[in-house]
Formats: sequence, structure tokens, C-alpha cells
Amino acid sequence: MKLPLTYLGLGVALTLAACIHESEDAPSPDVSALPLQTPLQAGQAPIVAFGDRVHVGADVAPPAGALAEAGLHGDIGVSFGSVQDGIGAAELVAYLEADSAPPQTEEEDGMPADTILEAPLLRFRSDPPTVYVADGTPPALVDETVRAVQAINAALPQDWQLAFSPDPAPAGALEPADGVILVTFAPQEDWQTEAVPPDGEDIGLAEPKYSIEQTGDPAAPFRIEIAAGRVFVDHTRTEGLERLGVIAHELIHLLGRNHVDASRFPETIMVSGGSEELTAHILHPLDREALLAVYGRLEPGTVPGDIAAELGDWAASSLHVRGTFDLEDGEVAFGAALRNGLVQPWASGPAPHAALADNAELSGSVGWSGRLLGLTPDAETVAGAAALSVDLATLAGSADFTGLEQWAADAPPGALGTGTVWHDGDLSYTIEVRGNTFVQTGGDDGTVTGAFFGPAHEGMGGVLERDDLSAGFGGKR
Repeated sequence: MKLPLTYLGLGVALTLAACIHESEDAPSPDVSALPLQTPLQAGQAPIVAFGDRVHVGADVAPPAGALAEAGLHGDIGVSFGSVQDGIGAAELVAYLEADSAPPQTEEEDGMPADTILEAPLLRFRSDPPTVYVADGTPPALVDETVRAVQAINAALPQDWQLAFSPDPAPAGALEPADGVILVTFAPQEDWQTEAVPPDGEDIGLAEPKYSIEQTGDPAAPFRIEIAAGRVFVDHTRTEGLERLGVIAHELIHLLGRNHVDASRFPETIMVSGGSEELTAHILHPLDREALLAVYGRLEPGTVPGDIAAELGDWAASSLHVRGTFDLEDGEVAFGAALRNGLVQPWASGPAPHAALADNAELSGSVGWSGRLLGLTPDAETVAGAAALSVDLATLAGSADFTGLEQWAADAPPGALGTGTVWHDGDLSYTIEVRGNTFVQTGGDDGTVTGAFFGPAHEGMGGVLERDDLSAGFGGKR
């Protein structure tokens, strides 16, 4: 295999740019309702506020009524089953083949211009990168970068989660070290790069730094991967959901994904010129599945002709477990979905009218109780009691999951007490409240991200993410 010169000719200065336009029908997230995210929250699950509802975790909730009822756990309605909600192998293979096709319009090395060459699918090097923002970046733009990273991480395997440095990169840093992605917000005329597009129309730019290694394989004598990179965003020419999409678009460029034809793949943020169909969850299903395939299933150096074989039995349906209960202002729902080896938890409910600390009707220590429902990577359902307590004077508290039991793989959760004990049956975390959200500050292994639901914080819900369990939970005050 030989890569064409158009693929390598730009050396370490290949640039990729995007301008994303928001559709009039796109749901607008109410970011003002959420506390600013800092690098310390980059490892938490994404939280999206739509004005009247709040969603925690991945965008994988099944449609209401799509699952079979499995009974009641207390006053929580439980349902279980499979839903055809994935992209499917054929479409994913077509997308990745189009993504990996290098531009070639003239003869190179004596080969006809229409010669089909198999360039390997581009990806970041062997370890996930760490994202830095430039020193002096305003907190609101740090917040947006963290939200883009959270959305990307929700699609990636556990061992490929992007890190986010708590310390900014020095102002004027030009050459990121291996394993680093440096994000800079500045007007385009101030971008510190020679790769600015000549038409000056683009508002985002990704500049990869490549690593080229000899493999010793005559059929594929070298491997090209992305070792580091820089992202530039002209924040003066974009805002809101559009800017979140631009940031994510450029970060995904540095994870190896290229532009594809918008007429063939309209529902991806990776089209040149930007997707017209934006989502408040930032990434489309095709974006998420491509990330999972490249970093969770395909081997480094995979060429287009091998993608289908390496993907193997890529499922288009997900296994779901779901719990629900009603509040006065709407339903609270939570659960988890398993597809192609990745368990993604979620929870959603009606948005509060004010921050928890501003609820004059509450004082002292306040508690909520309900249930947890989740799945292991081996498709075993896990359920247990969920309890949250908060001291309103300190906005600190605990999240406790007790009586955890599991059922056989691919089996619905049975009645309380009919499963076997999951591990030692208990998980406990200390938490802190941030606005109308909460995150874990200590305790057992795992990451807890949650939000309060209902106009007067009558409910709560969130997600628990561990290597051996991913679950949604919810409860009432």
C-alpha cells in the first residue's frame, strides 16, 4: 500500500475547517440554566437543558412505549427490551470509507488520477489526548470546550476518554507536545498559523501534528497517526449551539475524522461547511458510532477494504432498561442502553424554576429516594435503591446505592429480591451541588453526574458510570 502525495504532501500542517449553521428547527439548549463547566468537570457526563427539561448523560433514551413493561420496583415503573436505534453496519462502513478517501485529482507517481488507493483510517495515536485551553480563555468559552469534550467522551470507550488539563497552556504556545490538543479562541486574523484558508470564511480550524512510523510490513510499510494538534475558533463570529458544534467538529478532526459529502451524509457535524441539522446534544448518532468504531473496534492502520470485516457483527439495535415516575410537572425517566460493547446511561426530567440553594421552602438536610437501573458490559441488568441527601448549608451530601442485585445477561430485571447480589451490594459517594446539578467528590470508584427535577426540586436523577456498570437513577423528595 502506498499513500498518495495529496494525503501526505501537507506534512504536519494539514488544515481542516468548518462553519456550522444552526437550523431553525434545532432545539436550543438553555445553557444559562446550568453552572459553568470547568476542566474539573470534563470527566462528568454531559448535561443538556432545553428550557423545560434537563437531560443527563448520552442521547440514547428510547421512545416512550418502545419497551416491554417489566413490573414495578416500588413506585418506579420498569421496562426492558431491544430497540432498533443504531446506524447499522452498512451505513457506518460507507461513512468511514468516504471519510478515509483522500482527495486525488491528478496523476501521482505515474498512476492514473482515478486509481483507488487505500489510505488507512486516520486516528489519534495509542493513548487518548489531553485538551488544553490557552491561558486567558474566558470562563464561558472554557465551559463550552468542556461541554464539547463531555459530548465526545459520551461516545467513546472508557479507555479512550479525553482528558482536560486543569492548567491552561501558556499564552502564545505554538507547538503542542505529543498527546496534547491546544484550543485557542481568537479572531481569525489573530490565529497563530500559516494555514488560515485564503477566503477567510471559516470560523474553525484544526491543525494536526502527524506521527509517521515504519511498520516493517511490505504491504503497509508505514503508519500515519495524529500525535497532537491545535484548534482555532473565531468566537467573535459564532455563538450558542453553533459554536459548540464548531468546537466539537474541530476536536473530532484531531481524532482523525475528515469531511464527508453533505448530500450523502447530511446528519453528521463532519460535513464541509457544517451540518444544517444541529442537535442540542452536539453530536449526531453517526458521529458517535464512528468514534466508537474507530476507537473501540477497529485496529490502528485499518484500510477501507478491511473496515467491514473488522467491524464484524456491528449491531443496529440496543438493549435498554428504563425506569419512570411522575412529578406534577412531568415524567422523570432514567436508564441505560447497551450497543456494540458500550453501555450509555441517561436520565431526564422537568427543569426546576430556580437553583437548589435559592429554594426558600427547603432548609437543613434534604433527601430524595428512588431506584437505580443499569447494565453491565455483559448485558446483565443491575437494580437497587438510590438515595441522595444534601445539607443546604454547605451544598454537600451523599449519593448512596444499596441493595444492588443483578439478573442474567439479556434478561429483564425481576421483582425486588429475585436477583443475585451485585458485588457487595452497595456503592456510596460524597457529592457537591452546583446550581441545579450535582457531581461526586469522593467515595467508591465511578463517576456520578446528576440534576434536580421539578419546579421546586421534587425529584432528582442522574447517571453512574464505572468500568463494570453504567446506570441511570432517579428519585423523589
